[in-house]
Amino acid sequence: MKGLIKNNLSAVYANAKVFSVFLLLSGAFTVAVISQSLLIGYVLSGIIGFSVCAIFATKNEFTSKWGKYKLTLPVKRSDIIKSLFLNLIIWLLIGTIFAAVGVSLSWLFHGCPFDYPIDILSMFVLGISISLFTGAIFFPCFCFSGAEKGEVFLIISLLGAFCIDLIILSITNDLLPKLLAPGIAVVFSGNAILLLSSLLALALSYPLTISLFCRREY
Repeated sequence: MKGLIKNNLSAVYANAKVFSVFLLLSGAFTVAVISQSLLIGYVLSGIIGFSVCAIFATKNEFTSKWGKYKLTLPVKRSDIIKSLFLNLIIWLLIGTIFAAVGVSLSWLFHGCPFDYPIDILSMFVLGISISLFTGAIFFPCFCFSGAEKGEVFLIISLLGAFCIDLIILSITNDLLPKLLAPGIAVVFSGNAILLLSSLLALALSYPLTISLFCRREY
């Protein structure tokens, strides 16, 4: 398992390195100016961007000879899938750290650009949720259809994740104020629902992906 995870991290490293340079440059600009929109964009870009790098590397690996060679190694197919999900979570955490550093520096120099500090928490939850939903949609579709359609399924997964989050936000924003007193409780409850929904989707996607991957002939 450790070898599979190291291999996945290495597969993402080249693209992640380039994306890190982009984040450092854009982060420096975001910290230098006072802009709520830029800060929101930086948070979402950092979290979602690294997750997309991890997912895209999965497609590249299975179109190469190494992806097929991995199937001949003395590892279970379920372990291969487990390593892919863990790899996504690792890069998601790295993206979250990048975003947190950018927000912290911006607040240090300019103060909080939001009306309420808790609003930035919602941006982090949204980025994490989109990333998790993207992985939850992409992995089973990828294993069912194959690597040759990986780019299309990545686009579909991203759009699907945005739509799902938009639907959840619309429902919670409409219902929660009627059930709870307006304020922090509504915000925390909405964030919790969004995060738990995406975690549940990823948890359900995991056994489904294993089932599809174990049945497929490569």
